Amino acid sequence: MGQIPRIRILHVEDNAPDAELIALTLQDSGLNCDIRLARSLNECRTALAEGGYQLVLSDSHSHDFRGRDILHLVREYLPGVPFIFLSGSFDDTDPVLLHTEGAADCLLKDELRKLAPTVRRVLGI
Repeated sequence: MGQIPRIRILHVEDNAPDAELIALTLQDSGLNCDIRLARSLNECRTALAEGGYQLVLSDSHSHDFRGRDILHLVREYLPGVPFIFLSGSFDDTDPVLLHTEGAADCLLKDELRKLAPTVRRVLGI
């Protein structure tokens, strides 16, 4: 079996414990990741301008951004890059609508066991 390629990920998340848990989940799954954390809309814009990401993970909402806004921004800067929503709940946002707007998948944060298989699927690993 070949070595898993290094994956450059932009993670848009303002909750530090959640960001750490997600990074640990990916690491423990055997995925080889470089994760850039953007805690705000401005940090996200800066990271997107730098480019070079193979995957974007984003919370569905925070204190200064909505996940749909991040998705549209990513589509502008990185049109072909897979985008996965990670949220505590999707009560105010319809996951089906997010898929039609370009999200590769939508996962609940309490189901992180699904994250690594989803990343592998959307990246074709």
